[in-house]
Amino acid sequence: MADVLRGGIAINEILVDPSGATSFDTDGNGTVAPTDEFIEIVNTSNVAISIAGLQLWDQGIGHWFTFPPGAVLQPGAHAMVITGVQAGGSLPTGGPNDLFYNAGRSGAVITNTGDNVIIYDPTANNYISARFNGDALDNPTLGGGGYKGFSTTASLVGAGEDFGNDIDGRSIQRGPDGSSHFINDQTATPGTTNICFTAGTLIETPTGVSLIEDLRPGDLVMTRDHGAQPVRWLWSKRRTVAEMTVNPKLRPVRFAKGSLGDGLPKRDLYLSQHHRVLVASAIAQRIFETPEVLIAAHCLTGLPGVETVLPPTDVFYFHLLLDAHEILLAEGTASESLFLGEQSFRAMEAAALNELRLLLGIEAHRLESARQSPARIFAAGKHARNLAQRHVRHKRPLCPAAPSQVVEPWMPA
Repeated sequence: MADVLRGGIAINEILVDPSGATSFDTDGNGTVAPTDEFIEIVNTSNVAISIAGLQLWDQGIGHWFTFPPGAVLQPGAHAMVITGVQAGGSLPTGGPNDLFYNAGRSGAVITNTGDNVIIYDPTANNYISARFNGDALDNPTLGGGGYKGFSTTASLVGAGEDFGNDIDGRSIQRGPDGSSHFINDQTATPGTTNICFTAGTLIETPTGVSLIEDLRPGDLVMTRDHGAQPVRWLWSKRRTVAEMTVNPKLRPVRFAKGSLGDGLPKRDLYLSQHHRVLVASAIAQRIFETPEVLIAAHCLTGLPGVETVLPPTDVFYFHLLLDAHEILLAEGTASESLFLGEQSFRAMEAAALNELRLLLGIEAHRLESARQSPARIFAAGKHARNLAQRHVRHKRPLCPAAPSQVVEPWMPA
């Protein structure tokens, strides 16, 4: 298991080099910069733990960040520190208990060719270390280099962890959280997200439409690419009005009837903020060099008829898993099925993860083997918002009308 401080705090994910063949724009300002690098920690215990006062150290920089007073990490929650949010950018969003911090630096901290990430606890006078890209284990107590001022009597917890090698543009992350298994070929996942439909959503099937909450494993749903496909698994999560009032990130995005063009959606559609819809156009081709991309709902808010809302009653979010990541038709709108990736694994509580593991017939530490390939490119940040605005400006529909392969009619609004 992971080396931990304060009974459960582990280094969980490191974005070493944001740029590469597949780049990652952590602050979403449209430019991938060295300061998009980040360190994420996780609470692996079953109790809340204060992370106030924990310090991040680097051999080349020294002491570069301290978690602020009052910072408490709930069980299973994450805290991410980005090196520096740049002009036009913002901190990522995550789950209800995830924390995000901006170190406010103008230049990179992490040495891409190899480095140690060290977290020091001045209260207990001990530290944990994660190294990567073949770097040797540092001994910061010797005070050399950037470790000047580090406690000479501090003790290392565990033996120091080797996260392996990074792939530029990808993060090195544990799979699952807190394990001693590391993944280096997946998209970075700062924090957690909900990627799901709300109860009451009509999903297109070969024989008409069905409320998503009425679907069962084995039922067929229509997909844009592969026709009728069986549902493998459904998982639901309730979000109360109180939770959504305190944490606006949990509120759904409402797409008013017809707001996406060509009469879509056919009725008001409610999605979690990170659920992606398909945008297909010549504009997408010009921006992303591919005619179809998937864009998270929150990137479309502010457009006519698209807004984040606080419902008057509790919301049930439903995750719909197929054998592959597919494009479904929800209220006639092309949108994604549950995408099995690090974000979805992190969004699920232990019981749901165990149910998924049993369904797939794999051991808990092998969940990463169930990861899916995305059905389309994920567009995000400034470029995604620019794409949406250009569609509105040129009066082009955002979402394509798919050829119907079902028996009509749709249920009326």
